[in-house]
Amino acid sequence: MVAVGVLVAVGLVSAGCTADEAPKQEPNTSKVETKPAPELTEEPEPTETGPAKPERPAEMEKDDVNGAAASAEYFLELYPYVMATGDTAEWESMSYDGCKSCAGLIDQAEKIKKNGDIYAGGEVAVVVPAPGKYVRDDDTGIFPLDIEYSQEPMSISDASGEEVFSSSGGKSGRRVEMGRQGGEWIVVGITDLTGEKS
Repeated sequence: MVAVGVLVAVGLVSAGCTADEAPKQEPNTSKVETKPAPELTEEPEPTETGPAKPERPAEMEKDDVNGAAASAEYFLELYPYVMATGDTAEWESMSYDGCKSCAGLIDQAEKIKKNGDIYAGGEVAVVVPAPGKYVRDDDTGIFPLDIEYSQEPMSISDASGEEVFSSSGGKSGRRVEMGRQGGEWIVVGITDLTGEKS
């Protein structure tokens, strides 16, 4: 399984207050000095913290090695966003049905969301240093790409704030196999560079 990290997005929830209606009073005919009611000002909405969804690169539209490389980088750079939000839709659409690593990453994100766990840190940077190192397989249409990625330290805390997992981050490399399905790039498999495919 690809051991890339994540960055946590913690959404803050705001609670609004409304005043109850004042009880009705009998009219008083005596002169009473009145002051204008204080103006109510709205509380600013809290802002969401955590990772923003990476922008989908225009290069992904290309049906060549550059499109494959941009798609592999984008898929893996989604990791912090997906783990923090549980939004797996794009990963699901970019994953080949037989990609075990892809399925494992999606399951992990869904489990984190279901448990109410919180991710912090783990920002990921991915690069394909030599996109043209391998050629597209004529029979399958798959581009094998060697990637390098780095991950910042990360942690997972449960809903009470207790840390349940942490990683010091680091750098690693993988081979990502990219294919085309329905005119879009998909991740067919992720292999560590020792040859273990997942």
